[in-house]
Amino acid sequence: MRWTYVPPSLYLAFALYVWIDFTRTAHDGLANLGLLLATLPVTAVGLLLTSALGKTSFVLIPSGLGYYTAHAIYFWPSALLIAALLYGICSTLDRLWRRALRSAQLGPDRHEEAGEG
Repeated sequence: MRWTYVPPSLYLAFALYVWIDFTRTAHDGLANLGLLLATLPVTAVGLLLTSALGKTSFVLIPSGLGYYTAHAIYFWPSALLIAALLYGICSTLDRLWRRALRSAQLGPDRHEEAGEG
């Protein structure tokens, strides 16, 4: 297994822990804090949108739905998006690392022989 999958998998395991912890805490503003901290990049975008729209409640958590449903609609897509971004970053770094290793193995003389120099 390539290490590319490790950070997104660890993040999703962390997100599951945060969600379980959230469901076992009181329904107050502090319970939301764990969800918002676990999805900090999305939270930052949500805070900017909330401020830009002049709203008083966080715009990414819908109102009018049940407590857990509204938070799940925010949290799980956010967590999956962050895991996908982690995968993309790790995949890109892996490709660059493999390319650098291949380039180092070829060496300067082999680049010329391969028609690359």
